[in-house]
Amino acid sequence: MNPLDLYKKLPRKNCGKCRFKTCMPFALSVIAGDAILADCPLLSEEERKMIEGSISLSDWREDLIRKLREEVSAIDFGEVAEGIGAELRDGSLFLTCMGREFTISSTGEIGTRGHMTPWIKILLLHYIRTAGKGELTGRWTSFGELKSGMVKASSFERDCEEPLRKLFDDDFDRVEKTLLRIGARRRSDFPTESAWYVHLLPMIPIVILYWPEEEDFPSKVKILLDSSADRFLDAESMIFLVEGLVRNIEMSH
Repeated sequence: MNPLDLYKKLPRKNCGKCRFKTCMPFALSVIAGDAILADCPLLSEEERKMIEGSISLSDWREDLIRKLREEVSAIDFGEVAEGIGAELRDGSLFLTCMGREFTISSTGEIGTRGHMTPWIKILLLHYIRTAGKGELTGRWTSFGELKSGMVKASSFERDCEEPLRKLFDDDFDRVEKTLLRIGARRRSDFPTESAWYVHLLPMIPIVILYWPEEEDFPSKVKILLDSSADRFLDAESMIFLVEGLVRNIEMSH
């Protein structure tokens, strides 16, 4: 089933009650594996089950996941667990991503409570495959100062910092509650009263800085990373990781 076929089976009310606001983006995301039919509040259980039977999610991401699982299955978890901040139990890795615990088996199978998109699988398998080592430096840097970060700096600002700024502007309390729920802590040692420290992955903490709008100055968000971040993920994966945080906030109520 392609996105248009799925769209035709949806209520097509564009009710705005899901995070996609309208039905076509929702259909595209379901086919891509980034959303589930249960996210639509207007679909009955019977309608959902009928549609689910004809949806196939076998796209390039599933092929990439299979390839990454093969590579991860060749890794000695005992050698990489400590370096990436994971715990090894009965041959499987346990690690936390944005406040949520995931289990990765020796064959690369990933488990967690609740729904899991192909993107989070790819991200976690990349993190394990990279097998970074070393201590956090405690030196905060902008994304553009990381290895390969300069090339992707405009993408980071467009896809991560700018959407987060808009979320803060729209509902500051909701954003803060979501950050606190995934383990963020307020910081008072940065040049704004609104600063939070949070681990998105065990070895990738970030600091989020927000300046609200003032007379002649527009609101602003800046996200800082530990200078060691590029030892644990490449630039594109870090963009996706922070985009995942933004999506979590968008979906929170």
